[in-house]
Amino acid sequence: MPLQSPPHPGFFEVLTTRRAYTTVLYLLLTLVTGILAFTYAVTGLSLSLGLAILIIGVPVAVAFLAGARLLSVAELRLLGALVGEGTPEAPALLPPGEGWLARTKALAGDPRTWTSLLYFVLLMPLGIAYFTLLVSLLATSLALLAVPVLHLLQVGGSFTGDVGGVAWISAHPGLAVALCGLAGLALLPLTLHLALLLGRFQIWLARHLLVKP
Repeated sequence: MPLQSPPHPGFFEVLTTRRAYTTVLYLLLTLVTGILAFTYAVTGLSLSLGLAILIIGVPVAVAFLAGARLLSVAELRLLGALVGEGTPEAPALLPPGEGWLARTKALAGDPRTWTSLLYFVLLMPLGIAYFTLLVSLLATSLALLAVPVLHLLQVGGSFTGDVGGVAWISAHPGLAVALCGLAGLALLPLTLHLALLLGRFQIWLARHLLVKP
């Protein structure tokens, strides 16, 4: 029976949901894990193919494929720890078989071995996209929330001049400050909701590429 995802929190309830922040942490970490996984997949494939004509190429290729399976299990554990419920359980590290030769053949013939490599290749562009999107949204929302706080503390200058073609901002600085605060108050939970949706997408991707290709 497939694991069910936890219910999605309410609009402002997400601000007190621990899973939202751990999901944000996972998505930000994919910038690092994606680069490492992509480098491992591309370097390992190139090295295995380059040494294929030599005797040493066989153990190198086997070690590379076994390492890919190990990384897939580690990725599922990280996904489960930070994103939470709904993450599929990690399958066996190596496919079943009697003896190392049979297990090696099963490792090379198992589609999950190759779909795991595809997952690692996709993880880098996804990590770059996640990191860029979330950092931009979080920085914008926190900056907007800081405007009324700084205004109350009388830190920084006031709104002057024509900002973005809206001349009335300079004439109504108090209203501009309130609008900035409201915009930040709306954007921050929206960012956390988006992170939860991206986390569910990552679980879906891992389920289809790391568990059951």
